[in-house]
Amino acid sequence: MSGILQFLLVAAPSFVLVLGIVVFVHEFGHFRVGRWCGIAVKSFSIGLGPEWFGWTDKHGTRWKVSRIPLGGFVSWVDDTDGSSMLPATDEDESLSKEERKRLGHFRAMPLWKRAITVAAGPLTNFVFSIFAFAFVILLVGRDVTDFDRIPARIGGVQEHSAAAAAGLREGDVIVSADGRVTPNFRALQVVVSGATGRPIQLSVRRSSQTLTLTARPSPRLQDDDQGHHAGQGMLGVTGPLVLEPERLIVRYNPVEAIGIGAQRTWDMIAQTAGYVVDVFRGHAAANQIAGPTGIFMVSGQVANSALSGPLPPGGDGGIGGRLGMLALALLSLSAVLSVAVGIVNLLPVPVLDGGHLLFYGIEGLRGGRPLPPVAQEWAYRAGFALIASLFLFATWNDISRLLPGMR
Repeated sequence: MSGILQFLLVAAPSFVLVLGIVVFVHEFGHFRVGRWCGIAVKSFSIGLGPEWFGWTDKHGTRWKVSRIPLGGFVSWVDDTDGSSMLPATDEDESLSKEERKRLGHFRAMPLWKRAITVAAGPLTNFVFSIFAFAFVILLVGRDVTDFDRIPARIGGVQEHSAAAAAGLREGDVIVSADGRVTPNFRALQVVVSGATGRPIQLSVRRSSQTLTLTARPSPRLQDDDQGHHAGQGMLGVTGPLVLEPERLIVRYNPVEAIGIGAQRTWDMIAQTAGYVVDVFRGHAAANQIAGPTGIFMVSGQVANSALSGPLPPGGDGGIGGRLGMLALALLSLSAVLSVAVGIVNLLPVPVLDGGHLLFYGIEGLRGGRPLPPVAQEWAYRAGFALIASLFLFATWNDISRLLPGMR
């Protein structure tokens, strides 16, 4: 129980911080471009629900942190709620369009200003990811170690695992398994995965000794995202453990780092878009779609790994080094999540930014005439129902990953 409590105590603030960063970046994109376009901003909220604390700036914008740490919004002066979906109030409609434009009303602005303001949110997410990835790569470099040249050296042994029962220890090098030479960790995994439930002999080099141990690989309980499947054998070890002289780190200058950040962001966009297309075509399972629970768990795993995992070569082993690793790990996770938020918000679904852009495109094709309010209202209702269904489905996926027996 103490392990679970420790995980939750680390996961909760990490989740709130990562989500807060991504939401702030997205909404700040809307806010900054909207203000450049002369649109008056009523409020900028991080979180949903009642206000927790906040302040009002010289432009009359209320900056606030709300009590529910999920999402956020920028509300324009002519909005009746934070979603920017409901029509303007009767009081607003009593003003002429020129007067409303002078006052900075969003709906009175030219189509192009509304479009770039809406598009700025997800695009800012992508820009943030580029620079976040670049900052991390600039500080820590890129690990280009050839892991196939690293011996099958054990980095850690899980409690109550097959490896623990066999007497394996951290730092042991498995030279052969089941009579087959294992020059690297990949070769060891191949042997072990096919030996579920039966004893295999391991030739182990420990310091200057060579030992012969017997292990019985236990079956994997579920698939993972690294290509391992349920039922395959596993020892319960992590690795390979890379010694400092074996590790190869390449350093980059700022321009090169930004280029790598841009490439990594683009690769994620292309990979995610391809996955979404494959899901709709029936060529991929939708069980990788995650919701808030999944993000919470990943935040906890990333934070705990940063606080307890190995430090980079030459890293400070004290609390300062750990906190630095934690900050970089959460920044990297924020960059990954920011790409996902940008992609999702560009989907042409009403209530999302992409839905607003779709309506603006239709308005442009209709010569500046928007869809009738009734049509927009029904479209928003359908979009809300779709997003709610997707949220429930993603939550089901999250729970299924936590409790595999529910699948």
